[in-house]
Amino acid sequence: MGNREAELREVDDRAREPVSEAVAGFDAIVSDTGLRHDGSISHTRLKSYLRHRHPMIGVDQVLKHDFKAGWLHAVRAVSSSHPAFEGHFEDAAIYPGTHLTQDVIQLGIVLFIGSTRALQGEDGNQEMTTVSSLAIELGHPVPPGSLLDVALWRTAGKGARSIAFDFEARVRDFPFYAGSNAVGLSFRPALTGRAELVRVKRRTYDGIGF
Repeated sequence: MGNREAELREVDDRAREPVSEAVAGFDAIVSDTGLRHDGSISHTRLKSYLRHRHPMIGVDQVLKHDFKAGWLHAVRAVSSSHPAFEGHFEDAAIYPGTHLTQDVIQLGIVLFIGSTRALQGEDGNQEMTTVSSLAIELGHPVPPGSLLDVALWRTAGKGARSIAFDFEARVRDFPFYAGSNAVGLSFRPALTGRAELVRVKRRTYDGIGF
């Protein structure tokens, strides 16, 4: 009976896998004014997708999205009041790359849940999203006061079981992506990379102690 229920669940998850025309790349998502989308997602509504709470929430607003096509464009305002700046660093305030990466992962959760279904279950059967793989490249420091445009786009998925996506974050109006600074250097985007999220049950991590 248990195996049959698992099979039915698997079929149900596959049936929910969205099928739509793929959209990929930062410029296509952020700069194409003619791109069809389903509007914005407010900060208050975004919190309904996440288990995180303040001060760990790292998403501000989704400006536009299309869950069926598997992409979103969000903004992240890096405030000088963020707790990270108390110790990173006293002589040169830099938003930690680990924090920026966590912000993107939270947006990945929004994309994953929004394009499939909400987390379900209780106790040991409580569903969770976990990062199964992650690769990033950091392009330049991000100081307080920066406004980041962040694009995510799905590259693969197995219905409600997993999603793979690429991402890119750029500081808006940053002059040194196309041009050079005083010492002749230009920079890659603040953050680029790819990740995979999977949906698991809490009992998967039995004995770890969280």
